[in-house]
Amino acid sequence: MWDSKTIGLRQHHCRKCGKAVCGKCSSKSTTYPVMGFEFQVRVCDTCYDTVKDEDRTALATFHEGKHNIAFMDMDPSRGLMVTCGSDRVVKIWDMTQVVGCSIATGFSPR
Repeated sequence: MWDSKTIGLRQHHCRKCGKAVCGKCSSKSTTYPVMGFEFQVRVCDTCYDTVKDEDRTALATFHEGKHNIAFMDMDPSRGLMVTCGSDRVVKIWDMTQVVGCSIATGFSPR
């Protein structure tokens, strides 16, 4: 792909390494929640082999889309986020896999 640079050759980008690939170089797709891809996305064949099963584990849970968020607050030290919708439904979200350690992500306590 890199060598051919053919006009009209449709290119895609591997969602793991970012390399531009054509359909022949990228016949695989996978979820990669660590980078925010909860649904199947294109990855190059090389990266597909490096993605482990635990990397494919979803970090998000999907809920009805009518939860219009009216209030949201994050406690990075505990990895929790709370949302309150206009429907008065309060949800507590476990964000530990997303934010990790508060020191590593640059959050500072209030």
